[in-house]
Amino acid sequence: MKRKISLIIKFIAILSSVYGMLQSLDHWMFFTYFTNLSNIFIDLCLLIFLIYDLKKTKYISQGMYLIKFMGTISITLTFFVYLLLLAPTNSHGFIGAYLSDGAGSLCVHFITPVLAIIDFIFFSEKYLPEKRHVFYSVIPPLVYVGYVIILGQVFRVRWYGDMLAPYNFLNYGASTGWFGFDLSQIGKETLGIGVAYMIILLVIIFIGIGLVYLAIKNARRNKKTEGN
Repeated sequence: MKRKISLIIKFIAILSSVYGMLQSLDHWMFFTYFTNLSNIFIDLCLLIFLIYDLKKTKYISQGMYLIKFMGTISITLTFFVYLLLLAPTNSHGFIGAYLSDGAGSLCVHFITPVLAIIDFIFFSEKYLPEKRHVFYSVIPPLVYVGYVIILGQVFRVRWYGDMLAPYNFLNYGASTGWFGFDLSQIGKETLGIGVAYMIILLVIIFIGIGLVYLAIKNARRNKKTEGN
């Protein structure tokens, strides 16, 4: 029964993600958004582990679990950033932000992330996490920041007309820039907080979330060991 639930969760998460992304797949700029990249990342992870489950693979390397952990943290960022930063400042309003594009946003920002988190916590029991693994979790978002800067500075890519990033909290071209602070400027182009501060804050949050996930995994493993 547990294996069947795991299969269902992975399948629905992938299906939801693919549907959601298809609602906005109309230009190469699609591949410049962290939401889409993190969804693709977690979809690949879930698909690989779905195949493992179907084949009843007995041995899965810790490296694969670590990659899945990184994918889970990335999709968690997508979930929280949209919930706390982007949806509240969306022009469609908080609810409208999730229901726009045929509820595609709801799929990639809520349904898939939540299912991926559940899958990692409850159905990755053979993962033996170490505290140092949490630092791997910050690699994807930091690589993404570098990717956005290269697109903006080297290839002169612009989002929404003149923004230097696809998200307001990364828009270093806004009035607050890298190190400014002016909450009166909060809007679709900036959160009124310098990008450097936001990156530091998000990295700290990332590490915190990672530690919580690893603590839960270790607690579940220890409880299972004691039960045996």
